[in-house]
Amino acid sequence: MRVLFMPAPAVGHVFPMVPLAWAFRAAGHEVFCVTAGDGLGVAEAGLAVVDALPGRTTRDLYEHFVANHPDLFVPPEGNPVVALGERKSRIVATWDPFVDAHVEAAERLAPDLVVYDPIFGVGPLVAAKLGIPAVALGFTICRYSPELLRELPAGIAFRRHGLEVPDGIPTIDLAPPSVAEPPASPLAMRYVPYNGGAVLPEWLFEPPQRPRVAVSFGSLEQAHGSGSLARLAAAADAVDAEFVIGSGDPDRVPASELPPNLRIVGWIPLNALLPTCAAAIHHGGSGSALTCCALGIPQLALPEGLTDASAEAELLRLRGAAIVLEGDELDASVLRELLADRDLRRVAAELREEIAELPSPAELVPRLAALRPQSARHEVLAP
Repeated sequence: MRVLFMPAPAVGHVFPMVPLAWAFRAAGHEVFCVTAGDGLGVAEAGLAVVDALPGRTTRDLYEHFVANHPDLFVPPEGNPVVALGERKSRIVATWDPFVDAHVEAAERLAPDLVVYDPIFGVGPLVAAKLGIPAVALGFTICRYSPELLRELPAGIAFRRHGLEVPDGIPTIDLAPPSVAEPPASPLAMRYVPYNGGAVLPEWLFEPPQRPRVAVSFGSLEQAHGSGSLARLAAAADAVDAEFVIGSGDPDRVPASELPPNLRIVGWIPLNALLPTCAAAIHHGGSGSALTCCALGIPQLALPEGLTDASAEAELLRLRGAAIVLEGDELDASVLRELLADRDLRRVAAELREEIAELPSPAELVPRLAALRPQSARHEVLAP
């Protein structure tokens, strides 16, 4: 069976797909991925990848979205979960200029099953064109239902191709049910953190002399994290803890401008850094949040007004899993609260257990393979 994974072209969207892709491979299936930008980094996970947008970076795509859909980047008013719900169809539609290139690449691969990112609705379109099943892999805390593709403007690509959205597309939920936005899907899977690979530094294995806090502002940290970094630097010096930014360029901020207990160390996979930490600070993205949940780490979310991050952070706050701040609210007292709050630690432990009890990727593979149509094709890849 040939399985095609189709994430939005960004590393934060492709990495959550890796454990399921590995499970298909381990079960003897062929696995391919069609993506672009920094999502091509999934090749380091041993997966065969087709670049649908040669020469385009994820940063290019982000700037395109900001320039052409600025209203989607305006901080939401009122309840951020409600605000995101009102924008979801338009968020899916922002990807439309990049759909056809992904469809063309997918058709060359002649898959039997498409596993896709529901924020980028190209998977059901490929399924409709090829007469194969599609499955959404919902790795965000806020849900993007396949039914969004029936709404304007999210379904533009289907109308352009003269096709209908397939009925009954199943969604695999990766977020723990007690955190995720309802309604829950009957198909759930354990979130297995994959944050890339790296040669780990020796200091990571030395017991920290004081509480360590992991800091991550996501794969587009220069767009999301500049304000948060400045506020953290101003507050960290007064807190008896070590703050480690395990991503980005360690030379982009001179060490002389940072307090001695805050350092940027270059890329360390978050799932390798977090087990040495007492807490984490992040921008509210699903990858960072769910990795913290899976490893039982208390969280502080600083979404900086991003619609999706604000909504996901709010759901974490409602569950008691995170402190959520905006603007200039970050100070030393909040950092001390993050480290001392017993309720945060209790909920973090509950979420770790909740995730551990969900079916593994390997357990889902037979159920998904059963979706394969009887007339599944096995053409040789086109040149």
